[in-house]
Amino acid sequence: MKSCLVGVMLCGMASLLSALPVFALDAAVSEPAPAYGWLRDDSRQSAQVLAFLKDENQQTEQALKQQALLEQSLLAEWQARQASVADRPWQLAGSYNYRLSKGMLLQQHAKSGEVTTAADLSKRSLDSDYYQLGSWQVSPDHRYVAVTEDRRGDRNYRLTVIELSSGRAVATLSEYAATDLVWSADSQSLYFVENEGGTYRPYQVVRWSLPQARKVMLFREHNPAWLVSVYAATADQYVIIQSNNHDTSEQQLVDSNSGKRLATLRPRESGVEYYADVRHASLFLVSNRDGDFRLFRAALNEGDTANWQPLWQPEPNQHIKNWLLFPEHIVLEVTEKSNSRVIVLDYQGRSLFDTIITPAGGVAWLSGNSNRYGRSVMIRSMSLTQPPQWQALDLTRMRIATLTEDRYPGIDPAAYQTEQIEVRHGGVSVPVTLAYRTDRINEKSPVILYGYGAYGTPVRPYFMPQIISLLDRGVIYAIAHVRGGGYLGPQWYAQGKGHNKPHSFDDYLAVAQGIKAYRQGRDRPILALGGSAGGTLIAGALNRQPALFAGAVLQVPFVDVIATLSDPSLPLTRQEYAEWGDPRDPAQLAVMKTYSPNDNISPQAYPPMLVTAGLYDTQVPYWEPARWVMAIRDHSRSQGPYLLQTDLSGGHRQDARQAMRQQAREYAFLLRLAPTATQSP
Repeated sequence: MKSCLVGVMLCGMASLLSALPVFALDAAVSEPAPAYGWLRDDSRQSAQVLAFLKDENQQTEQALKQQALLEQSLLAEWQARQASVADRPWQLAGSYNYRLSKGMLLQQHAKSGEVTTAADLSKRSLDSDYYQLGSWQVSPDHRYVAVTEDRRGDRNYRLTVIELSSGRAVATLSEYAATDLVWSADSQSLYFVENEGGTYRPYQVVRWSLPQARKVMLFREHNPAWLVSVYAATADQYVIIQSNNHDTSEQQLVDSNSGKRLATLRPRESGVEYYADVRHASLFLVSNRDGDFRLFRAALNEGDTANWQPLWQPEPNQHIKNWLLFPEHIVLEVTEKSNSRVIVLDYQGRSLFDTIITPAGGVAWLSGNSNRYGRSVMIRSMSLTQPPQWQALDLTRMRIATLTEDRYPGIDPAAYQTEQIEVRHGGVSVPVTLAYRTDRINEKSPVILYGYGAYGTPVRPYFMPQIISLLDRGVIYAIAHVRGGGYLGPQWYAQGKGHNKPHSFDDYLAVAQGIKAYRQGRDRPILALGGSAGGTLIAGALNRQPALFAGAVLQVPFVDVIATLSDPSLPLTRQEYAEWGDPRDPAQLAVMKTYSPNDNISPQAYPPMLVTAGLYDTQVPYWEPARWVMAIRDHSRSQGPYLLQTDLSGGHRQDARQAMRQQAREYAFLLRLAPTATQSP
C-alpha cells in the first residue's frame, strides 16, 4: 500500500488479528530460561561471547575448506558475466534529473541532456567494515544531497547533508535516523525520522532548518506498538506524517516550508487504514474505511470522513498495491492473485487503460517513477530466467514499450524454463514457481526450495544471475509461496499468521514432498533455503520432518519465537505480536509452542545445516541462531555438520561488498549435499 511503513522486525508489514484481546504491555510470561542463555549479550562486548563466536567462525571455515574450489568456480562465473545492466530511469526533479549509478550520483540537465557527476558517494564506505547506503534525496534547488548510511548493520542510519558543488559535509544530523527523507519545497529544511533509543522503533519526525542549523522535533509517537514515517506529497508544498500499527493508520498534513502541522486527516480508529496524497488542490486517499480498500477524493481543507467521496474501487479479488498521481492521470498498480495490472484513470475516476503487466511465471511492478513531472509510467519486469527489463507506459498514447533490458554474456534465456505449478494438500493449492535448464534436468535433479511466508510479503520470482549457475549444474530452483506470505493476496496472508501460523509449515512440507516427483522425479533431494522469517519456516519444517531434507541454509533465522516475544525490552517486539501471537495470552502461547523452532528441537536425525547470524542484528539477535545450532548439536542423531557463521561487523543485511562471496558459500554448501548435482556447469 502506498506509503505504508515497512521493515518491521523481520521484513514486511505486520498485521494483527483484530479479535485479539489487549493485555498489559509489561505482563510477564512464565517460561523457562532458554538453553544457552549465557550467549545473550545486549552490549555485544562480552569477551566470553565474542570468543565463542570467533571460535565457531573458525570451525566453520575449517569445515568448508573442502568446498573452496566450488566457491571459487561460482564466483568466477558470476564475475565473468559482467552484465550490461540497464540504467535506472532518471529521478525527475525540475530542471535537473538524477540517478545513482555505481556509487556516483549523476545529474542530467533536463533540456540539454548533458550528464555530469553531482557527487561521488562510492568512497564513503571505505572506512567502514560494514556499509549500506540507505537513501538519498537532492534538494529542490540542486545545492545539497541528504544521505542515510548504516555503518554497523543495526538499521540506525547516520544522516549527512552534503553540498554538491564542493562535496563538503554541511552537517551530520543524526546517528539514529531511519531512511525517510523529505526536503521542503524551498530547500530550506529537511524532514526525517529518528529511531527510539534501545528499541530501534521509528518514533519521531524531526525538522532541520538549514538557515538556523537547528533541529526541532515536529511529532513523536508515544504508543510503543506504533511506527512513524514521513513522505512528500505530490503537490510539493505538503509533507505527510504517518503513524501506523498492524491494521490502523493516522496521517497529518504539514506545510512543507513552514513546518506547520495543518490537520489530522482522520483520527485513528482501530482497523481503519488510509494513505493520502495531494494534487490539483485535492486530497486523494486509498482506504478500507468502508470495507475493502478503494480510492477516495476529498477537498483539501476537509479531513472529515463524511466528505470523502468514493472515486474508484477494484473488482472483487483485486487489491490496490500502489498508486501515483500524474498531471492528468491517476495510475494504479492492482494485484489479482499472482498478477499485477496497471489501471489508468482520469481525475473523474473513469478507466482509460487496463492491462496485466506480469510476464508468465514472472513479476512486474511500477518502479522509478516521478509522478510530479512525468508523462510516462516506468515498469520493471523479470522472471527467474528472464533478465530485468525497463518498460514505459506512454500516458498520451496508452501504449507500453520496452526501453531496455539487462544483458548477461553467456546466458541464453531460451535455454531455461520457468513455470508455476500447484501442490495440493488438505484442500489447499500452494503455488510454486520453479526454474531449470531444459537440457540438464533429469529424474534425480535436486531441488533448492526457497521459502518465506510471513508479513503478507510475496516472494516474487526475481531474476538473479547467480541462480543460473545452479540451473547449469542440474538443479531445480523453486519458491514455495506458502500461506502467511502475500502471493495470493490478503486472505492468503491471513491464513498463515497469528493462530494460523502452522499453515505455513504445512504448506512448505507439502511442497517439499510433492516436488520430489516433479517431472517424473524419483525421490529428488530437497535442499531448504530461507532467511529471517523464512528461517522460522525452514527451522520449523526441519523439526517436523528432518528426513525430508538433504540439507539446509538458514540465513539470520528467527528461531526463538517465544523467548523473543516474551521480552518487550527487545527492539520491535511490541510490534510483533501481530504476526506471531502474544505469549501472554494462553491460547496464543499454546499455538506458538507448536512451532517455535528452538522450543521444538527433539532427538532425531537432522540434516546438515549452515546457519548465519549478524552480531549487530536488531531484527533477529545473533543469540537466536547461535542457540539453535548449539541445541541441534545436542539433540541430533546425525553427524551434521551444523555450522554457525556470525558476521562480527554487520547485522541483518549482508554488506553489499561481501554478499556475492557469501552467496557462493551457501550455494556451494547445498550443492555438495546433492550428489546428483554436477560441480561444474
